Amino acid sequence: MRRWRSVAAVVAVIAVAGLTGCVAEEAAPVESASSTPSITVEMPSSTPTPSESDAGASVAANIPASCDDLGTASSRAETVGDLTAQHADGFVRPAPPNAATKLSCNWIQEEAAAVLLIISTASDAEVTTGLDGLASEGYQCQPAQDFGAQYCSRPGDAADSEDVIVACDDVWIYLETVNVNARAWLSDIAAQIYG
Repeated sequence: MRRWRSVAAVVAVIAVAGLTGCVAEEAAPVESASSTPSITVEMPSSTPTPSESDAGASVAANIPASCDDLGTASSRAETVGDLTAQHADGFVRPAPPNAATKLSCNWIQEEAAAVLLIISTASDAEVTTGLDGLASEGYQCQPAQDFGAQYCSRPGDAADSEDVIVACDDVWIYLETVNVNARAWLSDIAAQIYG
């Protein structure tokens, strides 16, 4: 009997030692597996924050500093090349709440033609609020086919005139034309800012 107990004790010690070895081997993969999700969790939580701020910053940062740098040289020349640049401050046009004008440009050709372009910035929420209010001012809005922007237009107050707004993220572009087709140029400007 004593021998039987000794054999049983030895077998129990070996079994416990064997299980202890198994636990130690399983513990290492569990630790590395648990550290992997913590890395994965950190990356998604840190990735959206920079991309959101970069997206907002990059869109506003793409606004040219000069009216002479809007769009491409060819579309700008075709649209306003025959017009004379004028002082453009003080124009009041539809804009989102708390908008800050970043660039205001005005070109005319006596009483025959005119182009007014005002680019403003506001928060995303304020731009959305501004877009929501355009229907009451007679604008028809639809998503633009490119840039993810909203494209809103209405006939202008004068014959052969048009008011257009392109808005996305934190940038609001207002374009008013009289006897000038500026849509190709506006598309280039939108690509320059939103693209």
